[in-house]
Amino acid sequence: MGLIIAYILFLLNLLSIIPTMYPLYIWKLVTTGSVRRFGDRLLLKVGEFWIENNYRISRMLYGVQFEVIGDKYKDLKHDGRYMIICNHQSWSDIYIIQSVLNRKIPLIRFFIKDSLKYVPILGHAWLALDFPFVKRSSREQLKKNPELASKDLENVKKVCEKFVGMPFSILNFLEGHRRTPERVQKLLKKNPYQHLLRPHSGGISVVSTALKNSLDAFIDLTIVYPTENPSFLDLMQGKIRKLKVFVDVIPASLVPIEENEQFAPMSKKMKRWVDERWALKDALIDREKQPI
Repeated sequence: MGLIIAYILFLLNLLSIIPTMYPLYIWKLVTTGSVRRFGDRLLLKVGEFWIENNYRISRMLYGVQFEVIGDKYKDLKHDGRYMIICNHQSWSDIYIIQSVLNRKIPLIRFFIKDSLKYVPILGHAWLALDFPFVKRSSREQLKKNPELASKDLENVKKVCEKFVGMPFSILNFLEGHRRTPERVQKLLKKNPYQHLLRPHSGGISVVSTALKNSLDAFIDLTIVYPTENPSFLDLMQGKIRKLKVFVDVIPASLVPIEENEQFAPMSKKMKRWVDERWALKDALIDREKQPI
């Protein structure tokens, strides 16, 4: 019964933004300059309002609490320019990250498959809020035509251009997939981590290089769930009522961002940095999992 109530409330929260979102989106499409930017700011307020209400629903129904740990968390700026990396275990990760960082930093955006722009309401909201849509070639397509890989990277670079000169927060799950028991077993021999999957640095390297003159810092989040294999349903059913989120903020000047765009996809120094972060993250989760 509680799950049904939660879904109804989340749906009502989504539907509640329609009367405001669509007129503002149309405004954005037909205006330019400062008038359009004013509409953009209002749309961002709508997005932040929607995220805040989502958290209020879970807190009201189940008393869900996120314990945020990190000295630099309080120093985050709403007008900053951030790249966000995080471990990925559940569909609830995005919900948790948005709840923890909402109104602390610019509205969090993440790369979305181009086909998802046609999803009712959510797809339109992502378009209105300037989420970066990218066309990604499938493995089969890349096998037939390897040159598509370079086209995909060029597409990512072009998408990044819209964020130059403005506050932004871009989320990137470097593991590429959720850490499910099936995937852990499949990658067991190739995975050096106990609580994580092996991260991929190519994507974040390309984006970081494209935005290197605009970035303020990298936000490294580590979500530690109280259960081993959490699901979004567990959170919505109140089975997970408290969890920890560790926040580390690394100035962009301390991250080995590749200067040459040509070398960014295969940057060895960025790969070493990402591997080091994941080793620290894995050790942190291991300490938290140990019985007191």
